[in-house]
Amino acid sequence: MSDHAYFPLARSRRARLKSKDTESLKDDGLSSEILEEKSEEVVYAGFWVRLWAFLLDLIVVFSIQSIFINSWFLFLPDGFQSIGIFATQTFLYAGTFFVYFALMTKFYGKTVGKMVLGIKVVSSEGESLNWKQILFREGIVRLMYHVVIFGIPYLFLWLYLFVAFVPAKKGLHDLVADTYVIHDKK
Repeated sequence: MSDHAYFPLARSRRARLKSKDTESLKDDGLSSEILEEKSEEVVYAGFWVRLWAFLLDLIVVFSIQSIFINSWFLFLPDGFQSIGIFATQTFLYAGTFFVYFALMTKFYGKTVGKMVLGIKVVSSEGESLNWKQILFREGIVRLMYHVVIFGIPYLFLWLYLFVAFVPAKKGLHDLVADTYVIHDKK
């Protein structure tokens, strides 16, 4: 089975597969292997499975931060622990968070939490994720979720609920980066 069976059936050949127009497919000279794939549907990962995967990932990230960052700061002098009014640890925590999600998503298509629950991130174009998609998905939009506006922390955090109500189960970060989270068939 090829990888293109996992992607949304919005392209011309795949759209004809979805509509069961096999006569036009035979005219295109498509192989019987592709005809067999018409019965397989893309299953988008919903809100709850994605939430549990994220919580598992938070355990991994917090463990990494506790082992490396917190233990390192025990041995540093007090003057190094802040840069002006900003805490150095906060920058390191944010960097660890971004690097974990960005690298795991780029190179594996899934994080540890997604691996455990059998879901993965795919590009809507059917190609591998590029760095631009990763930067927008894991960096800019996720940072926006945590911005403090008018003294209200996490004002935009409710936008994660998009996943529960959008038909393709896309969050705002998926819409901006043009990605989907689907159940992995492997």
